[in-house]
Amino acid sequence: MVCGRLRTGKSYLMNCLLRHPCFAVSSQARSFTKGVDLSSRLVDVEELGGKKGGPRVAFADLEGQGDKGLAQDLKIATPLLIVSKVVLLMEVCPGGPSSEAILESLQLLMMAGNCIAERKDRRGLFGCLHIVLRDCAQDEAECRSIIFDKEDEVNAETDQHAEAMQKRNDIRKSIEISFEAAPKVWCVPKLAEDVAPDDYTKANREGFPDKIDEIRNTVAQQLSEPKLLNGRPLTGSVIAALMPELAEAMRSNEPALNPPSLVDRVAAIQVQRTTEELFEKAGKDSEVILTKLPMHTQQLDKELAALQSHVSLEFSSRLKAFFAPADSTAEAASDELKQKVDTLCQSLQLKNTELLVQLADKILKEERTKAERMFGAICLPLASRDLEAKLDLAKEEVLGALDDSLEMLTPELAELTKRGVCGHIFDLLEEKRSVNKMELRRRRSRLATLSIGPLLTLAVAALAIFMAGDVAECTQLAASGGNPWLNPRCWRHLPQVSQQKEQESEARRAAALEEERRAEEEAEKEEEALPEDTKEEELRMARYAQLHDV
Repeated sequence: MVCGRLRTGKSYLMNCLLRHPCFAVSSQARSFTKGVDLSSRLVDVEELGGKKGGPRVAFADLEGQGDKGLAQDLKIATPLLIVSKVVLLMEVCPGGPSSEAILESLQLLMMAGNCIAERKDRRGLFGCLHIVLRDCAQDEAECRSIIFDKEDEVNAETDQHAEAMQKRNDIRKSIEISFEAAPKVWCVPKLAEDVAPDDYTKANREGFPDKIDEIRNTVAQQLSEPKLLNGRPLTGSVIAALMPELAEAMRSNEPALNPPSLVDRVAAIQVQRTTEELFEKAGKDSEVILTKLPMHTQQLDKELAALQSHVSLEFSSRLKAFFAPADSTAEAASDELKQKVDTLCQSLQLKNTELLVQLADKILKEERTKAERMFGAICLPLASRDLEAKLDLAKEEVLGALDDSLEMLTPELAELTKRGVCGHIFDLLEEKRSVNKMELRRRRSRLATLSIGPLLTLAVAALAIFMAGDVAECTQLAASGGNPWLNPRCWRHLPQVSQQKEQESEARRAAALEEERRAEEEAEKEEEALPEDTKEEELRMARYAQLHDV
């Protein structure tokens, strides 16, 4: 920040240091800058000549002192003095520095230090002080001695002179205590032009550009390290959070600032805001993960671990400006946020488990339906060997794709689901085999029915024919020389016909024997009457005839 009286060229000095017309300048007699004018962009310290990777800084131009009274100047300057790493006090000294005038200007800074309630908190409260003496051709070391060397009150000529010396020494002592480094004094030569050029390097005054560059390099080295407040670096986020607190504290007519308390309060607010923002962001990230569920537990664990790690790193990154790495407040806040995020992750894990169970149930139903369709497509009956071959093919097709479907499930759920599918397949196998046996029996039964039916029909027809004939017909057929066996109508009466035939044969034999007996008797009688030769001849003819009849 740059401060000083009206019309001392503070805005032009800032533009020169920035090498860019960032602040408006005017030749009017009244104060042109109102309140605080902040640079429109943050500048890397490296651009100013500082170390590489240093912080980014902002330049602030304060309204000229004395235009609106000391109280207003104090309210404007105090917050910026507390947060500024470098403080430049601009004074116009064409005839050399006046310790009285400069220390009077510095008195405003010391009054800002007096706004701090505790004296111990004032030590090193402000940044690095630079006194820029415009239009001064004096030696810088001599000017510094005039401004900051302690005056010996013994050499005072009057009591008033002694009091003035004591007052200036008190200011010098306050400056020594309040600023973190010894003040620097710069003597900037007067420009030859009546109107300062926009580009300071084109000034017609020898030594002017070099002095600006020297001031810039020194300031850049100091800006390479951040301003500390209560041992904590003041980053942009800390300053943004601290300013409202400082502004509120400065509303009082007699402000009593307590920087440690302010920083702690700001830190507490920042912790709360950071915790809420990160938890809200974690909630949004969890909603994105929720849309991906269900997923494999290992993949979910990776995403949740990444979420937790991101929240933890982001939390540490945001609060490292407020807390030391081992700060108990930061650790407590981090633990609280971690518990909230852990609870969020646990809810996602429970939801994923629930969805995985539903997925396992869905897979089980689909695989059962697929198995039923595959086994149902096997047409029965089949030979046992053919049936087993088709059952094995169907079983392999169902189980072959099952492992791919179970990849997302946990090992326990996958095992239970696979058991359910295998159990159902076993039941279907047994059912198919049982149905096949039943179908085979039915086929055999139908074949038996088809082969016995015609025989039964023939049997019935034969029985009808068999029952239709009578004994007389069969006897007549047999008597006529026919064969009764060739006529089914006679089969039923064959025993009777045979019996009758035997009876007739017996009767004929009996008749023949009787006839023979009679013939023998007659022959005997004739023999007795015929000669012996005749008798023998007749006897032989009789036997021949008997044999012929038989």
